[in-house]
Amino acid sequence: MRIKRAFEWLFRYVDVLVALTLAIVILGLDVIGVASSKVVANATVATLAVVAIVLLRDRQRGDERGAAVLTSVERANERLARLERSAVLREVTGDECSEALAQARKGAARWFFKGSTGTYVRAVTLPECVERSRRARRSLTFRLEILDPADEALCNRFVALHQRLATSPDSAERSWTMDGTRRELYATVLAACWHQQRYELLDIDVRLSSTFSLLRYELTESCLIITQRGPEFPATIIDCGTPTYDCWESELHVSLQQARRLPLHRVRDMPLSEEPTTDEIRALFRALDLDLPAEYDEDDVIQLGQMSLATPNPYA
Repeated sequence: MRIKRAFEWLFRYVDVLVALTLAIVILGLDVIGVASSKVVANATVATLAVVAIVLLRDRQRGDERGAAVLTSVERANERLARLERSAVLREVTGDECSEALAQARKGAARWFFKGSTGTYVRAVTLPECVERSRRARRSLTFRLEILDPADEALCNRFVALHQRLATSPDSAERSWTMDGTRRELYATVLAACWHQQRYELLDIDVRLSSTFSLLRYELTESCLIITQRGPEFPATIIDCGTPTYDCWESELHVSLQQARRLPLHRVRDMPLSEEPTTDEIRALFRALDLDLPAEYDEDDVIQLGQMSLATPNPYA
């Protein structure tokens, strides 16, 4: 092992040893007066040439080391950037949340919503995404998981929970009712069917859940946005391409598969006017196996049609 290291050392510094040996020999010959001044001069030039070669070699090695260091720094920066991307989890509030949702809608070809009534989604997100897709002539995949309006007990529990969580006596949640929640849900289903008929490249799926959550999830190919009710609560944004995003995407997919699917394919070709009539609306819900409550009169059904195409409060 020692002999091998010695040979490696000699090979690495052979040029330096040659220059040193020449210098010692020339100095010795000059001191004892054996060599002529011409020989000494020539030998000196040769020694200087070897020294120059050594310096050039060291400079080259220095440049190579500098390039290696630069490459290492660039790789470290890339790893740092990947780590930052993998840990992207931002909190925003108020206008920042609205801006994040607006940015996500730009160019979105896929949208997944899991929440309660889907009021804002039906009146803002879905129409805007459809219109952008129509202008670009591209397909749009839309998935909605909302509460089951036929489950009165579920709607009652949902309203009661939010009323107990209201922050003040005049909070909007105080005026919520079970019937109002059901109307919002029916309007969301109606809006989904209305847009399905008007854009051929829209692949929309509506699922009815038997459970509710305090959070709303909106997932696109660019990010996942998790919001709560009201601008005073922070929203969480998780960018795509991260393990956290992938985990939530799988979770939302599993949740969707467990919810009851409405047969929207049955109503794709059913008559549905620009302003749906009561007969059209009732026939549509019967085809979906989601009959409207028996107590709904003509005015109630007309109101559903108006709600399905109205623009609500962004935090409703």
